Amino acid sequence: MASRRLRRRLAWGSAGAAACAAIVLALVLGPDTDPPEQRLSATPAQEPERLVEAPLASEARRVAVRFIQTAVARENLEEAWALVGPNLRGGLSRKRWLTGENPVVPYPIDELDVAPYKVDESYSTRALLEVALLPRKGSGVRSQVFFLELRKLGSGERARWVVDNWVPRASAVVPR
Repeated sequence: MASRRLRRRLAWGSAGAAACAAIVLALVLGPDTDPPEQRLSATPAQEPERLVEAPLASEARRVAVRFIQTAVARENLEEAWALVGPNLRGGLSRKRWLTGENPVVPYPIDELDVAPYKVDESYSTRALLEVALLPRKGSGVRSQVFFLELRKLGSGERARWVVDNWVPRASAVVPR
């Protein structure tokens, strides 16, 4: 041990052995990289809803018209409550809905001239419309286009159409 060279070799050897031991410990005690066992469930897989194209149902059109006449106009909110689905209700209680404090974007329909609509998508259980609310000339109210989503809830005789979404179609205002 009197030789400097021997001490240096022992130090390097000890450091190398410690590094090897650290690597072995990390591999033995480290995380398990084996793939986990496959656990198969007995419950059937969820399948996406199969949408069947269909013309817009007359009942769906009637619900859309009444929705605009009630919820959008903020008139007869009792009837409007029955026309909207859970998504548009947004967890509001019926009592709060009837106060007029609800997520439906209002529009003064007494200033309305026409409200043409375009069917973007129509299926047997849902539909998407674009509704243009066009006021009378000189009313001072700006026209606005909305997306109106309808959904059929329930099945059989208990099935009914509801408005599930009412969103203004955003458009960029171009300065004149």
